[in-house]
Amino acid sequence: MCQFAFLAVLARLLDPVAFGLMAMANIVLRFASFFAQVGFSQVLIQKSKVDAADTTAALVMALVISSLLYGVMALAAPLFAAAFQAPELVALLGVLGLSLVLSVLGSLPLALMRREARFKRVNAIEVVSFVLGYGAVGVACASYGGGVWSLVAATLSQQSLCILLGFVSVKYPLSWPVQRTAVTRLWVAGSKYSLIGFFEFLFANIEALFIGRALGKFELGLFNRAITLTNLPVEMGVGAVNKVLFPALATMQNDRLRMADGFQILLLGIGLFSTAVACGIAAAAPDVVALLLGAKWLQVTPIVSVVAFAVPPMFMFVACGVTLDSLAALNAKLRLQVIMLVLKLVLVVSLAHWGLLGIAVAVVVAELIRLTFGMRLVARLLSIEASQMWWQAALLLVVGLTMFIAVGGAAKMGDVLNLPLLGRVLLEVAVGLMTVACGLAWLLYRFKTYAPLQRFDAVSQWHRQVLQALSFKASTQ
Repeated sequence: MCQFAFLAVLARLLDPVAFGLMAMANIVLRFASFFAQVGFSQVLIQKSKVDAADTTAALVMALVISSLLYGVMALAAPLFAAAFQAPELVALLGVLGLSLVLSVLGSLPLALMRREARFKRVNAIEVVSFVLGYGAVGVACASYGGGVWSLVAATLSQQSLCILLGFVSVKYPLSWPVQRTAVTRLWVAGSKYSLIGFFEFLFANIEALFIGRALGKFELGLFNRAITLTNLPVEMGVGAVNKVLFPALATMQNDRLRMADGFQILLLGIGLFSTAVACGIAAAAPDVVALLLGAKWLQVTPIVSVVAFAVPPMFMFVACGVTLDSLAALNAKLRLQVIMLVLKLVLVVSLAHWGLLGIAVAVVVAELIRLTFGMRLVARLLSIEASQMWWQAALLLVVGLTMFIAVGGAAKMGDVLNLPLLGRVLLEVAVGLMTVACGLAWLLYRFKTYAPLQRFDAVSQWHRQVLQALSFKASTQ
């Protein structure tokens, strides 16, 4: 709820240009961050044994590489500003670029805690950092007319607080001097993760790059808020699972049958949750936008109605991607990401003449295609029958259609009854929750004979970790 509250408040205090500039700066920063971290966090989680030599090498290398990249990025800021046709980016990147170093430092202690399955502590650090660092600082600065610099101050404050709480919460082992063998091991293992992450970043941001360059910061700000509004509700639920999933699946990589069962359960769970939420948002888009963003953002309503359908395949692919990481199928995942990047670029350019709505359609189509190929790849590696994947897709289609019709009907009823905005949204939420409750009751009855559930130990350590992380995330956010 804190994220929704800050989203609503900042949308009213700042204009689309501020969010557009921040989106441009974040594209540049995320571009550099994949090379700054070089996959060190993933390596610390996945390695069967981590010692002080590894953690020391990770810390030193991350600091050196991120600092160098920050210097290069600051010098190249005028080039990025010219590419986006936004001269304000020069000063913005010079300050916000510090987050390159801060994000790398903050990720290392959190990686060790995830390795030790201390997920509640990790979530506590992230929640406190967001609420106090990002939310409180951002709203305070925006209230005093800080504009886009409010978002810069919020980002740097959040990351600084995360570093402080992270290193206080874990004993980070160090040994000197830095061992060359440890540096080599980390570099070889981490560089491939970094390369895959870079292509994933390009895939996720290719439409933002195109909009920022071809249409401008105002249009990018509109599209950015539409994406955030549709992603945020699902990200709040799936984000905790994603952070638990990688270390959990890494421990199962030699038990392919159990891993296949876990993957199918996870894929279906994420799919049901994300489909229900996204289709509900799509059906109630006018009221959701008006309530959370305010009247000046109403023009994003058609974009929200379309781009919401990209949310389920986007988050379901997370299960595919992390499973491929855990299986060390990095070459196959890299090929898939490169192919999908090219395909998405072609779709965005081809449909851009219809404006932001056409680009939203391109995003939806690209995400659906990527999920299809990702599911096929994982199914082949884990020997899962194709029929099991297809019936899940059919089930999700029925769930999404039912939710869209139910919430859409509630929206029309609210108009007929001439309810105020808050009353319409409450009616839509109530109908959506009732639809979910009925669907869950039916699914629980039907899934008593679901083979993966029968084989997979429902009280396993992995399940307990997921449930604990989810329950804590929900109670705090």
